[in-house]
Amino acid sequence: MKSMTGYGTAEGKVGKGFLFVEVKAVNHRFCDVNIKIPPKMGVLESFIKKFIENRYSRGKFDIFIKEIRPLFGDVELCVDMDLAKKYQSGLKKLIRTLRLKCSDEFLHYVSLDHFVIIKEKEGHYERFWKDIEQILSNACEHVDKMRSLEGRYIQMDQQKRIAYIKELISKIRKYSFDSIERNKAQVRKRMEEFGPIDEQRLATEVAFIGSRQDIAEEVTRLESHIVQYGKLLLSRSAVGRKLDFLLQEINREINTIGSKAADAKISQLVVECKTELERLREQVQNVE
Repeated sequence: MKSMTGYGTAEGKVGKGFLFVEVKAVNHRFCDVNIKIPPKMGVLESFIKKFIENRYSRGKFDIFIKEIRPLFGDVELCVDMDLAKKYQSGLKKLIRTLRLKCSDEFLHYVSLDHFVIIKEKEGHYERFWKDIEQILSNACEHVDKMRSLEGRYIQMDQQKRIAYIKELISKIRKYSFDSIERNKAQVRKRMEEFGPIDEQRLATEVAFIGSRQDIAEEVTRLESHIVQYGKLLLSRSAVGRKLDFLLQEINREINTIGSKAADAKISQLVVECKTELERLREQVQNVE
């Protein structure tokens, strides 16, 4: 079992440069991939998205990629010498014309970016995809370690809680049998107040009350769901959605028992079951 929360980074040499990758993962109903990369690397988005979707079934992923050093080599400085000379000539002429008492060093007054252009070397980023994919995979391995570690804790806690719910269901089954005998005793007592007891009528009344309060079918389905739930907890595949579905079914059966069983002890057990189910559901929201 894995959770959907994790964080990982990795970096490495790609081409003539150095690349940094960061991956953040949180819970989500589906696999949602948000990619933050420089516009010039936009061609890699489809590659990255496909990689994540093939690796994970659920979760919200934020992928951040940065060139620490340009992959296509160091930048080039392109100086427009003609324009720089014009700036210099114009400033000297201005000083002479206005008879200004100041330095004629034009670099004191004109920003370099007016005539110096930093030009990055360009290329096709997809040709480096295999190397980039490896670094992304390394970052995801850190994410997976966090997800697996948290998943183990969730699994252990879920096993304890589902075992406790199983005990509660066994008690509900026992009390439901006892309830039939109590109903029979109560009906007999009421009938005795009006004279001799008609055993056939007594049996009919008890059967009628029992049919309305019979929860055997719901308890049987609950026990089946719990067995399935326990097996899923041991599965190595992504089970979050299946667990969530089973919890909905278990909750539905528990609600039916609560509405049918006219017994204080059973009602108390139903409340305990629903409390544990809510805790299970909160955890399952972060299970892949």
